[in-house]
Amino acid sequence: MAGKGLRCQICTGCGLCPGVIAERDGRGLRILGGEESEAITDMPGTVTCPEGYRLIAADIGTTTIAMELYGKEGKVADRYVTVNPQVEFGRDVISRIQAAADPEKKKKLQDDVKSALSMGGKRFLKCLKAGEQPLMVIAANTTMSYLLMGWDCEELGEAPFTARKLSGAQFFLKLEEGRIPCLLLPGISAFVGGDIYAGICACGMHEKRERTLLVDLGTNGEIALGSREGILCTATAAGPAFEGGPNRGIWGADLVRYTAMLLEEGILDGTGLLREPYFQTGIRIGNVEITQESVRSLQLAKAAIAAGAEILIKEAGITPDQIGQVVLAGGFGYYLHPEDAVKIGMLPEQFLGRTVSGGNTALLGVKRIGLELLQNAANHVGSELLQNAANHVGPELLQNAVSHSGREKGERTEVSHAGREKGTQTELEKKLQGSIDAALQADRGGLLKALPKVRTINLAQHPDFSAAYLNAMEL
Repeated sequence: MAGKGLRCQICTGCGLCPGVIAERDGRGLRILGGEESEAITDMPGTVTCPEGYRLIAADIGTTTIAMELYGKEGKVADRYVTVNPQVEFGRDVISRIQAAADPEKKKKLQDDVKSALSMGGKRFLKCLKAGEQPLMVIAANTTMSYLLMGWDCEELGEAPFTARKLSGAQFFLKLEEGRIPCLLLPGISAFVGGDIYAGICACGMHEKRERTLLVDLGTNGEIALGSREGILCTATAAGPAFEGGPNRGIWGADLVRYTAMLLEEGILDGTGLLREPYFQTGIRIGNVEITQESVRSLQLAKAAIAAGAEILIKEAGITPDQIGQVVLAGGFGYYLHPEDAVKIGMLPEQFLGRTVSGGNTALLGVKRIGLELLQNAANHVGSELLQNAANHVGPELLQNAVSHSGREKGERTEVSHAGREKGTQTELEKKLQGSIDAALQADRGGLLKALPKVRTINLAQHPDFSAAYLNAMEL
C-alpha cells in the first residue's frame, strides 16, 4: 500500500514500519500517508513498572504469538513475534480441538506453544538487569488457553460449546536460565477468550458512557459491543484471509483495498466473480496477484464479521449511528482503510469517521492489566511486602482474587494454581510467586474485577445469523 512503507510478514500493529510517518497528538499514534487513519497506542490507566520488576505481555493467537517486554517507564523494551507452531495441526481452532483428542498430539500442542513462549522469554531475560524479576501476563482465546494448560478441549468442540475453565491460571514457564511466573487471564466463554477480555480493557469499553464496537480481525473474528452499562460478545469463523491466507504474501488490508479497486473498475462483480480472462488466471496488481480463491476467502471472512456485528447491534437494540467508536484490532485492522471496508460491505457507511485502529489490543490490555497489578501491589501492599513477599503472602490470598468476567451474575471465581510445584520452589521463586499473589490481592476492585454485565451470543444458534451472513456475502 502506497505511503505505508514496508511491513513485517507477521504484523502486530506496532507502528514501527519503515516509511511510516507518525506523530504524537495526545490521543495516540496518527499514521499519515494516503488517507489518514488513527491508531490507539495508549490507553487509560497506563502506569510504570515497580522498581525491580519487569512485565512481559504475551498474546497467544490462533495464527501468531506476540510478546513484549516493558521497561521501568512502561515503554516497550523489546518484542518477539512468531507464527504459532500449532498451525501444523490446522489453521483453525476446530482442527486443533480435534487433534487434541489424541493424548500425544495434545501434549505436542501444549509443548509447541510453551516452546514459543520460552523463546521469547529467553530473549527478554537477556535484557534484564541484575536483580530485576519478570512477570509474564498472557492473553489467549479460550481454545489456546486450554491447549496451553493441557486441559481437555472436548467440551469446546461439541454443542452446547461450554467452557468450565474460564478463571485463568498461574504457572511457571521453565527455562534453562530459570523459571518465569506466569498469569493467564480469565476468559469469557467457550468462544470469547482472555484476548477479548484484554481488548475490552485496552479500549476502556467497560468505563465509557458511549458505546464502543471492538472487532478483532483475526482467524476467529471476536466482536464486543458495549459500554459501562453492559457488554455483548460473540465470535465468528472469519478464517485466515485477514492474516494473509490463502495466498501467502498478501496482507489482508491489501486484499481488501485491491478488491475494492476491482469492484470500482468493474473487473469484479457484486457476487465476487472476476470477469474473464481473470477468473482462471487471476489478476496482478503491482507485485500482488489476486485470484478467485483469494476473493472468495475474503468474502467469507468479511461476511462473518459484518453479520456478527449486525447481530450484536440488533441484540443491543440500537442502530449503527448510536455507536460512538469502532476499534479494529490486530495487524490487519492497523493497515485497513475504513473506506475500503465500507466499499466491500464489511462495515456500514455510518462507521466512517469514527473507526480507529487499535493495533494489538490484546497486548495493550495485558500491558494495562499487568502494570496495574504490579503497581497496585506496590501502592496498596507496600514495598516491604514486595521485597519479602514469600514471608508475608500465602497462596490463600489468591482465593476469589480474580473475577470471572463471563459470569452474568458477576460472581467471583479463583485462579488455578497449575504448575506451582511448591515443593520444588526456590526462595527467589517463592518471592516471585508471592508478588503475584500480592498483586492479585491488591487488585480487588481493579481491572480484574467483574466487568459490567457481559452476555455472549452464540451465532451458530442465532435465528437471524444465516440470513445476515448470506446477505453480507455480496460485495
